[in-house]
Amino acid sequence: MTIEKDGKVYTVRENKASWTVSKTAERVTVSANVSKADCPTFESLKAFVAENDIF
Repeated sequence: MTIEKDGKVYTVRENKASWTVSKTAERVTVSANVSKADCPTFESLKAFVAENDIF
């Protein structure tokens, strides 16, 4: 799954209790884990990414 924001594409992996949102630039990958308690659905995760400046 992917989420696009401001021309950047983030890769999303679903885990049992969280989401892993990753962005690769050249040879560096940055990942953030978002709890499913905060974002229980993929749609809520997309809204979370859109609202936060960390992404």
